[in-house]
Amino acid sequence: MLGLPLRRKKDDFRQAFTEFSKSLTLIIDLEQLKDNVISKIRECIRVDSIQIFLLNPDLNRFELAETRGLDIIKRSSLYFSSDEPLVRWFTINETHLLISEKPAVFSYFNEHEQGILSELKVTLISPLMVMNRITGLVCIGSKSDDSDYSPEEIELLDTLLGQASFAFENAFLYHQQKTRLKKMYRADRLATAGQLAAGAAHEIRNPLTSIRSTIQYLQKDFRDDNKRVLLDSLIEEVDRINEIIEGLLSFSKPSTPQTENVNLDYLLEQTLSLVATTAKKRNITVGYNFNAPEKTVNADTSQLKQVFLNIIMNALQAMDEGGFLSISVDLKKTNSFSGTPRESFYIMFRDTGVGIPPEHIEHIFDPFFTTKKDGTGLGLSISYGIIQQHGGEIEIESRTMSDYPKNHGTTVSIMLPIFKTAHNHHHTAGKKDGAEDTRG
Repeated sequence: MLGLPLRRKKDDFRQAFTEFSKSLTLIIDLEQLKDNVISKIRECIRVDSIQIFLLNPDLNRFELAETRGLDIIKRSSLYFSSDEPLVRWFTINETHLLISEKPAVFSYFNEHEQGILSELKVTLISPLMVMNRITGLVCIGSKSDDSDYSPEEIELLDTLLGQASFAFENAFLYHQQKTRLKKMYRADRLATAGQLAAGAAHEIRNPLTSIRSTIQYLQKDFRDDNKRVLLDSLIEEVDRINEIIEGLLSFSKPSTPQTENVNLDYLLEQTLSLVATTAKKRNITVGYNFNAPEKTVNADTSQLKQVFLNIIMNALQAMDEGGFLSISVDLKKTNSFSGTPRESFYIMFRDTGVGIPPEHIEHIFDPFFTTKKDGTGLGLSISYGIIQQHGGEIEIESRTMSDYPKNHGTTVSIMLPIFKTAHNHHHTAGKKDGAEDTRG
């Protein structure tokens, strides 16, 4: 009689696994896959928390991609580097780790890794593996009833995550291909919009200049103060239209960057100092971490500051009731088409704001597209052009508060190639390498 509940439990596990395996073949959306995997784990085993770390091949590290059961705000420091002890251990052993059974292994991990596992209250870690290559890590907390994990439960998890590994790989490859097509489509669309914008701007500017000159001429004939006030208002409106035209021209034909060797760390600190008061008024904490060993980039200082200021202000305006803005800078190493090594700064702005609806993301860089009442819709368009002029890339990902109440916000990623001139005449930074700075 004692064996009956255990057999029934095994049958339930087997049925759940069969259903899960079938559903995996139908899922190619990465977000949906993460939700599905976590839901299935919690359906089979009642656990307090689950975190999924997925490989970011650009930075060669495993970053927190999904979490359940814990409210995590500062996500930027939650990652495992591929060349550090934890990932090396899983690469060699290719199996799960129940921390309570192998405390010596936990001691082998470095201080950063131990800190993350302790903060997330991790009890069990299972690797996601494809062809002897680790593509992710699933960190699971204690069981809700505080009982130990049974061998059957761990076996189920190993089998379930073994299937999930291939699903994640397929979803990642699909996402990569989809991203490439998006970039191509966006580049063509914005190039066409730029040509139209340039033509329209020139056609509007000429009559606008005549209108302004005529109003100024007529002002001399009016001694009535009320009428002069009306004419002044007209000139202000004409000037506002002219500013929009200037923005159109900046988008369609960005000015050639006046490049010099710039200390990127110092430039970001300068930009943050400009918004410190606004962040404090809105009860927003800003975390800044410069992780790159290199600091110098050949760029146009004013243009980059314009991009950073636009992104940061957008983030602050998305957090009406306070929140957290995380800014991090890392170094990415890739190979160019010729095969020569290439280094880029990877700059990430991540906020906990309301997020951007999926239907808006596709148009976020389009000129005049805005969700703000007083916005012109040119800020991100111009930022896109500036980054392109510097040979870089800019991408935006977002989750809305309505769809993800506990894990929402927007992430803006900028890839900026490192080009340096022979003479270094950049400003010097005022803090140590990799220092953590929290503002608010």
